[in-house]
Amino acid sequence: MLSTSPPRSVVVAALVCAGEGIALFVAGVVFLALQGVPQVWGFVILLGLGAAAAGVALARGSRGARGPVVVAQLIGLGVAFYAGVTSGRPDLGGPLAIVCVGVLAGVLTRAGRDWAEQ
Repeated sequence: MLSTSPPRSVVVAALVCAGEGIALFVAGVVFLALQGVPQVWGFVILLGLGAAAAGVALARGSRGARGPVVVAQLIGLGVAFYAGVTSGRPDLGGPLAIVCVGVLAGVLTRAGRDWAEQ
């Protein structure tokens, strides 16, 4: 019998991704209110909503949400590199990189791949 529910590693990674999306959404709303640059912060808000929606969908068992979660983490790794290396703020880039790699590891485990290929 095939399991339709995602493995625990995928659920945990998906919930972390949803949390990242919510944090990004909240940060975007706060910075929009403080700085008032809708072109930038509007994009951040939409990206946060998309990441949160993909994380929730993956946690609920939607196999199609796996790709957007992976893409969101790859974007996060780019942001972590920029923050940690280019901007000289490893205190910001390091933790973000660790979270992104952790989510990628959770989604790309053997159990996660087997579940996604069912």
